[in-house]
Amino acid sequence: MSAVTNPGTRQASDAGAGGPLLEVTDLAVEFRTPDGVVRAVDGLSYRVEAGRTLAIVGESGSGKSVSSLAVLGLLPDTARVTRGSVRLAGTDLLTLSRKAHRARCGDQVAMVFQDALAALNPVHTVGYQLTEALRARQGLSRGDARRRAVELLDLVKVPNAKARVKEYPHQFSGGMRQRVMIASALAMDPDVLIADEPTTALDVTVQAQVLRLLAEIQAERQMGLVLITHDLGVVAGVADDVTVMYAGRAVEQAPVAPTYTTPAHPYTRALLRSIPSASGTGRLPVIPGRPPSPAAMPSGCPFHPRCDAVRDICRTEVPPLATPAEGRTSACHFAEDIMAGHDPAPDAAAADAPAPNDGPNNGGGDHE
Repeated sequence: MSAVTNPGTRQASDAGAGGPLLEVTDLAVEFRTPDGVVRAVDGLSYRVEAGRTLAIVGESGSGKSVSSLAVLGLLPDTARVTRGSVRLAGTDLLTLSRKAHRARCGDQVAMVFQDALAALNPVHTVGYQLTEALRARQGLSRGDARRRAVELLDLVKVPNAKARVKEYPHQFSGGMRQRVMIASALAMDPDVLIADEPTTALDVTVQAQVLRLLAEIQAERQMGLVLITHDLGVVAGVADDVTVMYAGRAVEQAPVAPTYTTPAHPYTRALLRSIPSASGTGRLPVIPGRPPSPAAMPSGCPFHPRCDAVRDICRTEVPPLATPAEGRTSACHFAEDIMAGHDPAPDAAAADAPAPNDGPNNGGGDHE
């Protein structure tokens, strides 16, 4: 009879020994579309270390989820990785066959998808869905797999797990279904857990509970955790490091504390300004416009049509990912000015222009 591994205790792994658990370098992903080939991810790099949480933040269409599907080998047939590497335990997963890639990730990297109701099969109990994976991948007997399923539900704090393992997904609330998804992801005792928008459609209280649960499990098991979200406000208390993505690129990377206090990119600054305040007073600033289509990127910096600090150089030259301070990177021509809390000096033509008349059309209003 196979022994049941305690799901609350991480097993030793070669991954991350003396280095990161997961290292993504210069990753680029393209899609074939009716309008031609478009690049959804362009040169993304990051590292995930044991016991640390990386938040990947950006609006819809920024490339966050696509990059994670590439890591897991789950890209659709219309997409392909055109360059870069994804190293797990020293092995570049992109050099493996698709089948070997997925098998390797199935044991060492797991993903929690944002739509738990869609990810769970409505015609099978949650216990069946947990035990089938355990029996197939770990060779457990039916009884051992059932006990392990109950342990996993206990681990993610599903009340009365022994009884609820017999229930169907529709009998669980949104927050509890997300806990079931986390339990399923933890079944193989992964080194890295990727959580893609795990709090979508949950109310604020349940969001906090799910994020706190992920942080507790990650700390206890010393996993690497990648938290994908569009909301910079939800990661302040759980992330160690932040990668801000825009138009397929990382535009800022830094530890979480300085990202919040001294952002180094106008997009990060705009995201922070869009976080509702605790007081709930005043008009909530929004970022004007929309992210660009990958099929029709603007010239220069992709963010320049929406940027409140745009200058002439931004419209013509793509800013490199530079290092404005130790341990931080920013893809902005004026990162040091943004970090200092002010906008760059105006262009010469703008500086020489006469000031606008002070009148009723020029005063007041929100122009965040």
